[in-house]
Amino acid sequence: MKSNMLEYTQEEISRLPDDRLEDEWRQYMAFSTQRQRLREDVQRMMRKKSPEQRVKSDDIPEGGMTTTKAGTREILLAKVDGKIYALDNACGHSGYPLDQGTLNGYVVTCAWHDARFDVRSGAALSPGRDLKPIKRFHVVDAGDGTIKIGEEI
Repeated sequence: MKSNMLEYTQEEISRLPDDRLEDEWRQYMAFSTQRQRLREDVQRMMRKKSPEQRVKSDDIPEGGMTTTKAGTREILLAKVDGKIYALDNACGHSGYPLDQGTLNGYVVTCAWHDARFDVRSGAALSPGRDLKPIKRFHVVDAGDGTIKIGEEI
């Protein structure tokens, strides 16, 4: 057993017995989850420790973003059509700072996972990375009581 699933080659993975592969996968997922939680905690702590700054309306260019603080919370300020919108600077996915993403009209996009939010409401417009649709197939009766997989839908 290697210390990390990423150390295996594709060839080595193909030779692992099913039970061993399942054990390796469980360990990898536990490690990955712990690492993600640590990243999120570090991001939150960095934002809590960020210096408070006073921001003037004129400091924010049209279509631009900056941050300020409200207590220990870091706040994203976005200027669209002359109006300034304020929302939590933490992406709803993993808490990464939204000010490091992009602002296109009323939509701020997280730089890490591409989650998109409307600055007017804070509503999540898309959860993040565009995923490829999972392929679907017709289910066909094989005639002998078994199931046959048909053409892709």
